[in-house]
Amino acid sequence: MFAEQLEPMAATAQHVLLRRAMVKDAERLERFFRSFDEVSFCDWQDARFLQRVLMQDTTTAHLALESNGEIVGAVMGGMLGTRGTINHLAVSALHRTQGLGQHLVEAASADMQRVGVLRMFLFVDDANLAGKRFWTAQGFCELRGELTFERDL
Repeated sequence: MFAEQLEPMAATAQHVLLRRAMVKDAERLERFFRSFDEVSFCDWQDARFLQRVLMQDTTTAHLALESNGEIVGAVMGGMLGTRGTINHLAVSALHRTQGLGQHLVEAASADMQRVGVLRMFLFVDDANLAGKRFWTAQGFCELRGELTFERDL
């Protein structure tokens, strides 16, 4: 679904190009996400796993690249019926507070809107105060009275 809706991405003010992540980006994407303590990236989320995820029609994934090709930001998410999720978002320290994270969220949100997603959700670690501030500024709100349950399969 998302792959059929390709649109060119604009360059940001800092000469950073936003584009869709492709299967060939999986290894670099894994290394990038693993370089952040704030990103909850499981051991089993390796490059092979990411390749399979990036091939799925319901995946939205965008990269922010410097002119030399270095990844300085990335977002990955997907769709579950009328709900979408952002699984991972990271921006390198040198590029934070410049709007890059917001551009990445907007790109993922636009993908989800095009296929009928009505609500997005995500998870933020309790101790990640900067993350909580960022997501609140993006219009997300913390749910009260709801717990998350999960298990590995």
